[in-house]
Amino acid sequence: MNAVKLVKKLLINTVLGAVLLAVINFIGLYFNFYIALNIYSALIIGVLGVPGLVLLIFLKFMI
Repeated sequence: MNAVKLVKKLLINTVLGAVLLAVINFIGLYFNFYIALNIYSALIIGVLGVPGLVLLIFLKFMI
């Protein structure tokens, strides 16, 4: 995999994860559920994409 494809995939994962995180945070306002967007959550979502978001949700329920 060359660098351009890697950056493109990382960018798509980041954008998709950020949009889904915004939707989850918007819906979560009604249920008192919020995942903070900081450097660590952005990196997890950027690298892992949607599974990273699921991981953050799972970790939020565990704590």
